[in-house]
Amino acid sequence: MSKRRRKAIVGLVVACTVCVALGSTFVVYPLLYAGRIYPGVSVHNVELGGLRVEEAIALLDGNLSTPETAPLYVRGDEHSWPLDREDAGRGYDWRGTAEAAYQVARGGSWYERTLSAWRTRLHGLNLEPHIHPADPGRVRALLDGIAPEVHVPPTDAALHIDASGGTCEPGRAGRALDVEATTEMVMAALAKNAAEVEIVTTALLPDLRQPDPGCAEARKLLSRPFTLVADDPLTDYRAAFEAPPSRVAAWLRAMDAGNQILLEVRESAVERWLLEIAPSLGPERILDTDESLQRVLRALEDGEHQARSAIRHPETTYVVQPGDVLFDIAYNHGFPQWHLEEANPDVEPDQLLIGMELTIPSIDVLFPEPLHPHKRIEIDLPEQRLRAYEDDELVYDFTCSSGMTSTPTLAGQFQVLFKEREAYAQRWNLEMPYFMAIYYYEGQDFANGIHELPIRADGQRLWASVLGWPASYGCIILDVGDAEKLYDWAPVGTLVRIEGVAPGTPTREERWQQAAQ
Repeated sequence: MSKRRRKAIVGLVVACTVCVALGSTFVVYPLLYAGRIYPGVSVHNVELGGLRVEEAIALLDGNLSTPETAPLYVRGDEHSWPLDREDAGRGYDWRGTAEAAYQVARGGSWYERTLSAWRTRLHGLNLEPHIHPADPGRVRALLDGIAPEVHVPPTDAALHIDASGGTCEPGRAGRALDVEATTEMVMAALAKNAAEVEIVTTALLPDLRQPDPGCAEARKLLSRPFTLVADDPLTDYRAAFEAPPSRVAAWLRAMDAGNQILLEVRESAVERWLLEIAPSLGPERILDTDESLQRVLRALEDGEHQARSAIRHPETTYVVQPGDVLFDIAYNHGFPQWHLEEANPDVEPDQLLIGMELTIPSIDVLFPEPLHPHKRIEIDLPEQRLRAYEDDELVYDFTCSSGMTSTPTLAGQFQVLFKEREAYAQRWNLEMPYFMAIYYYEGQDFANGIHELPIRADGQRLWASVLGWPASYGCIILDVGDAEKLYDWAPVGTLVRIEGVAPGTPTREERWQQAAQ
């Protein structure tokens, strides 16, 4: 056999041997690692070749830590809360990882599988571990634990009133953790291995956003002192009493009325202030606390800083002197006699005794109507003049006639009680144009007043020739035209002050002498 032939035969044998070996390998290798992971497969450099799946799970669990040891920080404003990724359900899926390692080189044709297996053996294949995604339920539970710390309740608007004044606070919105929306944000952050995530919150609006109208009212009322004006023209008394803002603040209280703040006035606090003032008015005047309180309350409700007090006057007493008769006592005190009789029901008018004590009624009985604060009429009996004033400015100055000696006009303080443009005096069968009653002379059925020159039934005017001299039956008589002007100018309640003694009126001594004759 030639040398060339021998070489060919040897080559063929070698080739066959290699083929047989390779063929045996391709056939035997998969059988050798049946149920086991092929050599060269590792996870994070942990070699798993030759291990069964359960063995690989145990090895991985013992050699690899959790995927991310750093917590995910959940942040909100200036606060943050660490969220453990493992507590959120995120971690290695050891079984899934081991099964994935086992499946290496076990897909495709037998040739592709064998070739992949040998390639893995020769070059190695390092796999990334499978990771369980976070569990939304566990994330939600973790956020539920954070929610109370995130929660900020809304604050309703408030009005605080104290001695230093009022503080108005608008409502402030609160917040609450939006657990569902934040869960989605956390799930996305965990999936991306993010280091932090912002929470999602919802605004909690207050029920009461603004402290008005109480706030505006309090600011207005506390901007300056409150003044109680004590104006008593019947005793020529005028005074003003101030409550500083610190005192006014003690009168006020904020009240939550559902969707707004209202200002409430403490009536008892205002009443205490009035009771403190009352003694300052002196013995001739009595502060009507109840009526004054209502006036102050109305002023405060209207946002005003001033109110007029209501003043009453006390009864007084008089000790009967020698020669006194009830008419003179009443006349000298500015009352018709019937008022004294009414105030002293146990006294016989014709049987006065020296030293007897009589009750002089309060002058208030002559003033059933509220006094007009700006207008007054003054009648000077000695001069027989009537003057009208408005805010102390003279408006009219008229000649008048008062009552005759037998029917004198009372001197005193009265007011316009009622008005009749065309009055009729049945007692004298006289028309009295532009009549303004000023006091009841005989009970409530007969009143003296101010009117124009009277007209008899035959149309004749009386007393025009003696105007300026006592001529009437007790009324104040004005000339034609003058009475109409006064009638239109003076409202009911106008103060009428009558002073002095009419010309020709006898003195008390003269009346004693006349009575003795």
